[in-house]
Amino acid sequence: MSLEDNLARYIKGRAINLSDMSRQTGISYMSLYNSLFNENSERQLKARELVAVCIFLGVDPRDFAEKTGDKEVV
Repeated sequence: MSLEDNLARYIKGRAINLSDMSRQTGISYMSLYNSLFNENSERQLKARELVAVCIFLGVDPRDFAEKTGDKEVV
């Protein structure tokens, strides 16, 4: 799973409101939606967006890194 897939699963599992996240992070709703939930979009989160989202969630960005073998890939 990609970083975006892992993050989307975390957000869905905690029923976090994407509109609230957008307002509090300053990232447009559509950018968040296209990166995390739009299966037809290949948009990846930018580094600054990932940091802002993780600060909003109170989590470490490395928690969402894709794990391949014994290494983490972001």
